[in-house]
Amino acid sequence: MSETQEQLLARVLKGNPDAILFCETLFSISQTLDDIVDGDKPLTPNDVYQAFWLALIELPINPFYRHFEHFVRPLMAAALQDWRDSVTLEREGDHHGRSLAFVLRDQLTGLVVQCAYLIGGSAWMAEVSAGIRRFFHDESFYDYNQELIKGGAQ
Repeated sequence: MSETQEQLLARVLKGNPDAILFCETLFSISQTLDDIVDGDKPLTPNDVYQAFWLALIELPINPFYRHFEHFVRPLMAAALQDWRDSVTLEREGDHHGRSLAFVLRDQLTGLVVQCAYLIGGSAWMAEVSAGIRRFFHDESFYDYNQELIKGGAQ
């Protein structure tokens, strides 16, 4: 049986509830943003409100975030810009742009790797990093590219 996202986070973040909640909160916010920008999933006003609540209220009071804000906020900014660039590159439709988009679109994975570092140090990060990336980057480029082509990208 494969590991769930919750199990993976609990393991790589050594059961730290604040770090786990920090990552889950970022995932939830980013998924709603993705749904808004892509327009591929209908969202209710409450879905949007909940994402704003998480971003403006819950995330800033998370103890893990508060303690490591100086470290994680620049990583969050980079991940957000990388995702934004991935959307632009996807929509441009060329093969190379889609290749870049495929790499850039899930940079929150790198943030999870860095959270593992903050929780367990560099040796722990080195031990779990490749597995974190393999878990979150479970879609092949071929499958990703085929979905884009079906959706109208050239």
